[in-house]
Amino acid sequence: MKKINLPIAALFLGALFSANTCSENSTGNAANAAAARGKWELASIGGQAINLPAGAQRPFLNIDSLGRNVSGFAGCNQLFGSVALRGDSLSFPGLASTKMYCREAAQLEDGFLQALNATRTFAINGNELVLKAGKDLAVLRRTE
Repeated sequence: MKKINLPIAALFLGALFSANTCSENSTGNAANAAAARGKWELASIGGQAINLPAGAQRPFLNIDSLGRNVSGFAGCNQLFGSVALRGDSLSFPGLASTKMYCREAAQLEDGFLQALNATRTFAINGNELVLKAGKDLAVLRRTE
């Protein structure tokens, strides 16, 4: 009968249990990232509700179904770019926009674009997407 080497058996069991834990976490992270996909309208920036000029379109984001690209409207200009979305991490590298100037929407647009560029993580609370970077930057509401 062969003797089982105790340190090797312990190492095997440790690897087995940690692999199971990683698998469960990645499944949860994938579900969290998938929930961020879709169309979201801007509700607040830095804890302050947004004020739209009369007749203005509400800024929004649309994260594509693969979670790789973003498009939307910043208040005056169209925006587009790539998304880095994994688990609860979210950023918008290479975010770009058209370059029109709208005096009435300039402050709102600047605040929204600054929040997007600063975003590092997110949370989903019901129908709200909260963009974060150590603190809440902006809140968007699901539209679809």
